[in-house]
Amino acid sequence: MSTVRSIERRLYVRRMSDRELASQAAAVRGEMAPRAMEWNGIWTGFMVFVGVSVLLLSFVFGVGFSSLNPLESSSWTGVGAGTMAWSAVALLIATFLGAWVAGGTPATSRRHGMMRGVALWGLIMLTTLLLVGWVTGTAVAATSGVAGAALGNAPNLSAARVTSVLQNNGINNITQGQAATISTQLMSGDRTGAANTLATNANIPTARAESILNQVSAPVAGAATSAGQAVKQGGTSVSWGLFWISLIGLGCAVLGGAAGGGGMELRRAIPHTGQPA
Repeated sequence: MSTVRSIERRLYVRRMSDRELASQAAAVRGEMAPRAMEWNGIWTGFMVFVGVSVLLLSFVFGVGFSSLNPLESSSWTGVGAGTMAWSAVALLIATFLGAWVAGGTPATSRRHGMMRGVALWGLIMLTTLLLVGWVTGTAVAATSGVAGAALGNAPNLSAARVTSVLQNNGINNITQGQAATISTQLMSGDRTGAANTLATNANIPTARAESILNQVSAPVAGAATSAGQAVKQGGTSVSWGLFWISLIGLGCAVLGGAAGGGGMELRRAIPHTGQPA
């Protein structure tokens, strides 16, 4: 029985050795080796990428939050910018190491390693797209809920705002119904009508009424402008940031795959001596 098992083991080792030599010979001739794009190497590289990313990102966020001073606004800005920059560096390092492992598992040529690196990069981009889509959908849903609630309360808040501004300017003879009418006219964009209504009900000149209404609408317009600018700047920064990180990540994946695949040249150069009979 032991003799049969020994013979089977020798035959298996010989078959694997012949397969390895055939793959190496195809790679030398510039042909596509049958095992050049085996997904076990790509998935191994992806798991390495995930593990290294979690490790490095945990370290980056740990250092960032440790140096944060909650009482200083400049500290929040500095920590946020530094954390984002080092997070990008950590992801690029993880991409390179993952591609390096994928390019050398199993042994292939440098060109095949680069191909595996590109495939790994595509897998990482797909995962990133799914995560970003999920986070964006959640953020949009939350923002829509808050905006809907704010819009639902807008008429009452606007009327209270009109009354408060009028009282601050010494006008106390405007009723809540008149303030609501002025608020409705302002929200519909009829500033002239709102000014005429205020001037008539408060018995003041139209020019002064327009000046007072500017105090009512200016904070709202300023807030809307600020929110729009924040959304624009945030969307632009995120979009270009993802573009450049993806592009540089592709370069890291190609370099890592080439390094992993090219590191097997010494192994290919070892001649096959055969197995003992």
